[in-house]
Amino acid sequence: MKIPFEKSGLIVNFVLYEPCTESGMKKIAFIVNAKSGTQSKDNILAKAWSTFSPMAGYQPTIHATTDENDAYESASDFARHNYDIVVAIGGDGTVNQVARALVGTETKLAIIPVGSGNGLARHLRIPLLYFRAIDAILEERTETIDAGRINDKIFFCTAGLGFDAEVGSRFNNAGTRGLKTYIQFCAQEYVKYRREKYTIRIGNNVYEKKAFLITFANGGQWGNNAFIAPEARIADGLIDVVIWNRAPLVAVPFMTAQLFTKTLGFSEYIESFRCKEITIEREKPGIIQFDGESAMMPQKLTVSVIPNAVKVIVPSGNLLEKIVGYLSGEEELV
Repeated sequence: MKIPFEKSGLIVNFVLYEPCTESGMKKIAFIVNAKSGTQSKDNILAKAWSTFSPMAGYQPTIHATTDENDAYESASDFARHNYDIVVAIGGDGTVNQVARALVGTETKLAIIPVGSGNGLARHLRIPLLYFRAIDAILEERTETIDAGRINDKIFFCTAGLGFDAEVGSRFNNAGTRGLKTYIQFCAQEYVKYRREKYTIRIGNNVYEKKAFLITFANGGQWGNNAFIAPEARIADGLIDVVIWNRAPLVAVPFMTAQLFTKTLGFSEYIESFRCKEITIEREKPGIIQFDGESAMMPQKLTVSVIPNAVKVIVPSGNLLEKIVGYLSGEEELV
């Protein structure tokens, strides 16, 4: 068999030349984006390989992505070959690709988060420490979550347009990542961004609105524990819609603090509601963001819910583990 990693840090595609075929053996695939985050993936792969070995009852495969769509294509292939679990090792974009490939299948999604925001992982309380994330996968506690759809794009945490999408596009094309870079772009864009006019349709109700940004939330946060929709529930069959109206510059620091304290809904500049489907028309085509990725989309956007879309492995919720996670700064107690 090939080694799954090299000390040089170069991750290679890995398959067992003689896969185990004993009955009861679980097939698990690890799809790793070597470019996501800043940490080396060698230790993650070593821990994964030793934990999910044939001796432990698993038939493991490790695959390193080679281009921007490879995570989706590889996960689709693993699902077609009836893998029990596909693990995304990467950031929000990698997780989105793997999860999209598993929609409507029996293959379970697992996440080892190593990205900048880790929005879906944080919402599901998946540990940010890789060895604890691996332990959670081993327990195999599963929940079924919804997905959102914006035209032909599927998202699992948030999607949106306006200011957020513009900043996200700049961030995705930046040479550096992380929360500091994102905040820097927000500050630069805020003073010059102009609100767009939107026509919003929900059922038979239609109204016109100028908005700074509009977020469609399946999960509660953008990432980095910035909660744009803290009341959002990821398996309720609904999308939380948050409209951020233009606020004076002096209010921005306070609203930013509200994002991180789950109190943004109390702001006079925020409107929010829930629905199963919403159609928005804007003045011209433009950028949207979905799970941290950016794409150009037309003037008319239809956002809807895909109920019970994906089975995801989540932590057990053990109180002791929550306390350890809280003390390490990687998760909250509530």
